[in-house]
Formats: sequence, structure tokens, C-alpha cells
Amino acid sequence: MLKRFACSLALLCLPFAAEAQSLASQTTWVNDHAKLVIQSVDGAGQLSGTYTNYGANFGCAGRPFPVTGWIDGDLVSFTVHRKDPGNCTTIQSWTGFVRDGQLLVEYLAAATEGGRSGLIKGTDRYRQQ
Repeated sequence: MLKRFACSLALLCLPFAAEAQSLASQTTWVNDHAKLVIQSVDGAGQLSGTYTNYGANFGCAGRPFPVTGWIDGDLVSFTVHRKDPGNCTTIQSWTGFVRDGQLLVEYLAAATEGGRSGLIKGTDRYRQQ
């Protein structure tokens, strides 16, 4: 009886474990204009990797920048700091979660253009490659 209960409980947890595992080391998330590569995740959930924007009007398109952030189950938050921006936003952060095989995030970028600073907000959707 106890074995059946344990097996049933394990089967119920499988969808949740698979979802959380999707935000793991050595995974890549892409959309039509960007790529996030999660290279490592430590035991505390801190991630490191790279983020590359391929946007047409993006000054440093195609150039990967280091990313740092946190993963907690299916939740994620990550930030990139572009030290040599050349028409790129200087600091950008994303926060979101995995749902139905997609990484859904909101982002906030601090940008400087023509000597003026401002914020750019939006949402994005990625799929695992």
C-alpha cells in the first residue's frame, strides 16, 4: 500500500519536475530576435550564461554578453550589463517563468541615447532550442 502511494505521488510530481528542469544548465532559449544560453546553475539557483540580441536596429546585434541571474523552480530572473554598448541599452533585466514549454518574461532596460537616459519596458516569449 505504501509503495503504491509513493509511486502515485512520484507520478503526480513528474510534470512539475520536468517543467523545473527546463531551466537548467546547458539549455538555450530563442525567439525571432534573441538567444539566452544558460551555461550553469549552482546549488543555490544562481545562473550564468550569455544573451545575444539579433534585432535589426540593435547596435551590437549578434554579440553575446554575459548574463547572471537566479532560477527558482520554473521562475527566472536574469540581467545583462553591456559595458561597450555602441547603440545598445546599457543594463537590461528579465523576470518571468516557464509555462507550456515557453519562457515568458517581462523586461526593463535602462538606456542612454543622445545624453538622455530612459526606461524601455516590454514582454517577450522564448522557446527552448
